[in-house]
Amino acid sequence: MSIVLALLALSFLVFFHELGHFLAAKFFKVGVLEFSIGMGPRILSGVFHNTRYSLKLLPLGGSCAMLGEDAAGSGDFSTAKGEEEEDVLDFDGVVFSKEDLEKYSFEKKPAWQRFIICFGGVWHNFLLAFLLAIILTVNIGTEFPIIGASSTVETPAMESGLQDGDRIVAIAFADGSKRSLATLQELSIFLELHQEDFQKGDIKLIVLRDGKKESFTFSPYRDPESGRYRLGVQLKNGRVSAKNLFQVLEYSYYEFRFNARIVFDSLAMILRGKVSRQDVMGPVGTVAVIGGAVQQSSSGGLRLTILVLMNLSLMLSVNLGIMNLLPIPALDGGRLLFILLEMLLRKRLNPKWEERINTVGMAILLLLMVAIVFNDVFNLFTGVYSKLLN
Repeated sequence: MSIVLALLALSFLVFFHELGHFLAAKFFKVGVLEFSIGMGPRILSGVFHNTRYSLKLLPLGGSCAMLGEDAAGSGDFSTAKGEEEEDVLDFDGVVFSKEDLEKYSFEKKPAWQRFIICFGGVWHNFLLAFLLAIILTVNIGTEFPIIGASSTVETPAMESGLQDGDRIVAIAFADGSKRSLATLQELSIFLELHQEDFQKGDIKLIVLRDGKKESFTFSPYRDPESGRYRLGVQLKNGRVSAKNLFQVLEYSYYEFRFNARIVFDSLAMILRGKVSRQDVMGPVGTVAVIGGAVQQSSSGGLRLTILVLMNLSLMLSVNLGIMNLLPIPALDGGRLLFILLEMLLRKRLNPKWEERINTVGMAILLLLMVAIVFNDVFNLFTGVYSKLLN
């Protein structure tokens, strides 16, 4: 049952992403040939209001194939080709008269409209993530990094003048780099991913005390047992509930920002070569981890299970949105880049070259997906993903 819920959650995220493209396309009167969830052979399919809606076998993606858009750009090589029948073109049951082709064609729309249509999926991912963050904030509040029970701790941090009740809001390093921090989880992840920054020299911690910001500078503290750098303070456990609508929106933004920063930090680690094969997770690994998390939380009741699933969906929705913004051919980011260049140069790139680039990009992405799936299966059978849940 947990695996089914995980698949449904992943499919819903893809559906919501493609729905963003679909609604924007319909708003600007672009013909949508097929709106599909999944890839591969169709399981269920039907035409309604001159658009084919399909559910496909493999829950690994989806597509919103538009009239006048190349197949690679739509994310689906199986998009129907128009067959001429008298004065119309029949796209596997979706029919347009020849005289209406330009009126409803994606490529004939102004650049700004095509930009909004391509950005619609990412916008929907971010919108869904923020709505989930609001629901989580209202239900369980937010856990802030507040110093507590540290008065007897003898570390450089506490000797610098920090006090119980100080709320950490930012950290700065000797090289001038600075990072604002809002939640306890954000602070914990940041400390784990930025151990090398502690070797640069003194640390400056900015805290909120009685409504005012104060800063304290101290030397790094290295835990003698683990050998890892820590702040050298004890932090309170417990969540803070939002007292009004403004705080709900503020705390929800912190949750959204935290998940976005994880994605950017992960991309930075990949570029620096600090990610191993076991750290790479694809759709199979995602389903396995979501399923495992749901199964573990089920002992706490239905409410806890739903909240855990929402939290994971929030993370994945932000991840999906940001990854789709990468300027890679066949992804939304690649298509947006072409449109931006067109708007800046006031001249459209050769559509044939754009289609070739998208086709090559899509082929590479499919090969990469196959490799990631094999890696997922290997990690699944070697117990890598089960360790993440312990």
